[in-house]
Amino acid sequence: MIASLSGTLKSISKSEIVLEVNSVGYLLNVSSKVISSLGNIGSKLDMFTDLQVKDDKIVMYGFFNKIDQTIFKLLQSVQGVGPKAALSILSALTVDELILAISSGDKAMISRAEGVGSKVAGRIATELLEKVCNLNLINADKNIDIVETSQENLNLVNETNNIDTQVVEDAISALVNLGYNRSEVFSIIMKIKKEFTLKHESKDFTVGNIIPLALKALTQVTK
Repeated sequence: MIASLSGTLKSISKSEIVLEVNSVGYLLNVSSKVISSLGNIGSKLDMFTDLQVKDDKIVMYGFFNKIDQTIFKLLQSVQGVGPKAALSILSALTVDELILAISSGDKAMISRAEGVGSKVAGRIATELLEKVCNLNLINADKNIDIVETSQENLNLVNETNNIDTQVVEDAISALVNLGYNRSEVFSIIMKIKKEFTLKHESKDFTVGNIIPLALKALTQVTK
């Protein structure tokens, strides 16, 4: 299995690039975000890859970092999501945006991707929730691409998440009913939760205390 390539960028098209490695040109299917971030023809380029062998063809996909590569594979574990749809999602959303959408159950945000309907978006949000929430919590505190998580760490994360789940959901519901975007509300409330935890004030993490802080933050965002 070819996991990564380092070479020279030889050509760029709408959704593909050719990366030359030791005089061999590799055709890589990439997201539009990769295309928009490429350097000039002839520049050096390192890519993580995913090689898929089908009955009638061999296709290779390219990514700037390992977490994009991993999310691409993870998306395809969901029924109805093939490599084309997974790449479409990575074209429409950054990994952080996708994790936020899944964490907050925002099907509409996932459905921004071309070819991804509400039903498939719902399955993605449901089936990948535990995996991406764990990944998000780890990456939020460490500047790393990805880490392998032990079952012990996963259990600890799940236990911590379950403590204030109802408070978070009630606060989100209240703010969404006021007309705010669910993903934006979720992001702000999780930041507030983190601040309460860091200050050892978890007992004060209540709906009544959250709403004023969240409204203040949301007002600043919309200015």
